[in-house]
Amino acid sequence: MVKKILISVVCFCALYVVFAGASAPNVLTVGGAVKQPLSLSFDDLAKRAQVTVRLAEVTSDKNYNGVFLYSGVPLKTILENAQIEKTGAVFKKHLDIAVVVKDRTGKSAVLSWGEIFYKNPSDIVVALSATPVAPHHTNCSECHQASFYEAALNKLKRKIGFPKLVVANDFFTDRSIENISHIEVVDLKKDKPAKKMDTLYAPTFTIAGSKGKTVEIKDLKAYRHIDITAKEVGDGRGYHGIKHFSGVNLRELFANSGIYPEADTVFLVSSPDGYQATFSYGEIFLAPGGERIVIADKMDRKSLKDGGKFILVPPDDLAADRDVKAVNRIEIISMESAKK
Repeated sequence: MVKKILISVVCFCALYVVFAGASAPNVLTVGGAVKQPLSLSFDDLAKRAQVTVRLAEVTSDKNYNGVFLYSGVPLKTILENAQIEKTGAVFKKHLDIAVVVKDRTGKSAVLSWGEIFYKNPSDIVVALSATPVAPHHTNCSECHQASFYEAALNKLKRKIGFPKLVVANDFFTDRSIENISHIEVVDLKKDKPAKKMDTLYAPTFTIAGSKGKTVEIKDLKAYRHIDITAKEVGDGRGYHGIKHFSGVNLRELFANSGIYPEADTVFLVSSPDGYQATFSYGEIFLAPGGERIVIADKMDRKSLKDGGKFILVPPDDLAADRDVKAVNRIEIISMESAKK
């Protein structure tokens, strides 16, 4: 019995070494809208403080790829080292920044600045090693045929390409891509005019699709509403209480407008003064929290009047700075050009 246990431990350790030492590119580069472009070796990354996160890998096409404990560097840390830079903007916050992470084959994952910096750092990680999480029981013949559970167990032995982007908040793990080689930081302000206004109001808003379709929304009466509660805590002015909103989930708003965004898109939400915030396709459609991101037309049971008729509210952000008051435009932008 002792001999069997020792053999199992040796095999498990060997499996871990295979994962930790998997083939990786020599460097990971960071460029775009940054003060300090980076070219990082695997050893450079390994010297930074690491976190560990568990990921059950199931993609949106229902493909299962195992359960692993990933250890690596928060993407937030790497971007802080690169020092994101905006030029010529009235609003200096980085809320309208998008981040495109590419692997060696050209496949990419698109993220927003907000989901990286207004979530816990361990939620999005550049992983350098992985440990498989094996089930306690390796025979589940009572509920599945051997062809099913043996195939699932074999996924724990697969070779993983590092560095790997791990987006732990996503329910479907399409954005957790392997062998990443470049991170491109994209400033989406697109030289739009902006000015701070004493009175901020927008009676309607438009949704501008990436394929030219534009829909104007005058009210939300015809849409199914959901209620959400948010803690209003901003980086600038601190805590301003608990707010109760009623509004329409962005997923449903797009579907009912006949607009179906693609996975490489971001949503740039703007108000008349030029204040804007970016949201990624993944955080809206792949992450469970996307069900709670709403365009609200009521706050504390009263219709919104002062400060704008519509407010975009991401209630699970750790800071409320991506709340866009007086929404007047939602632009759907393809990040295809940033992949090249």
